[in-house]
Amino acid sequence: MKFQIHAAIGHDATLAPAPLDTHEAARAFVATLANLFQVEPARVIHDEFRAAEYVWTNVTVALPAIGEAVFTVDSRKAGPDALGLYLENKAVRFTWTEGGNVGRMLAQAIPAAVRERAAQTARQE
Repeated sequence: MKFQIHAAIGHDATLAPAPLDTHEAARAFVATLANLFQVEPARVIHDEFRAAEYVWTNVTVALPAIGEAVFTVDSRKAGPDALGLYLENKAVRFTWTEGGNVGRMLAQAIPAAVRERAAQTARQE
């Protein structure tokens, strides 16, 4: 699948080191989602803000018929505490695996969130 990542990077001080390669994580996140759902992402945005004491990253992927999947990285924290995962602005639980590809790991939690959302919608109807 082909996709282009639109990056916006801002900073207001000497750059703090990122806790992980967010560009590689973003590519893996998008590619894994595209493969899992067999869709071309409608839009991919990689926002990064760098300050002297931290780096904040958001990667947003708009998937047709699925919605927006987002992961965040806060360099002030470590391990799974540094990461956030969301589907349509709702937090998604993920299983942390040490040493794996972070983007792929996070993307693999999205299908369960999609199924859970569909089940909730069905119960409400």
